[in-house]
Amino acid sequence: MILVPPLLLVGWLGSLTLVGFATMGVDKLLAVGGRGRIRERTLWLTALLGGFLGIIAGGMVFHHKTSKTAFWPPVAVCTVLWLVALSTLIKAG
Repeated sequence: MILVPPLLLVGWLGSLTLVGFATMGVDKLLAVGGRGRIRERTLWLTALLGGFLGIIAGGMVFHHKTSKTAFWPPVAVCTVLWLVALSTLIKAG
């Protein structure tokens, strides 16, 4: 089994969390300004790559996509996948 160094994993998740948060903020600004938007697939991909905390936090802080219930199930799935993966890595280490 290949184990990821903990510092690398923390750095990856921290960086993607910031990216997710910023992406939600930028999309909110674009929405308020009536301009072109960031595709939901891009937001979901960010969550899947590890930015799920940033997407969730950005949604709450910027009050963005909070009433769009169809947006959140894929984010929840990404969150569960990451929690299972992290739990597995912690138990293996």
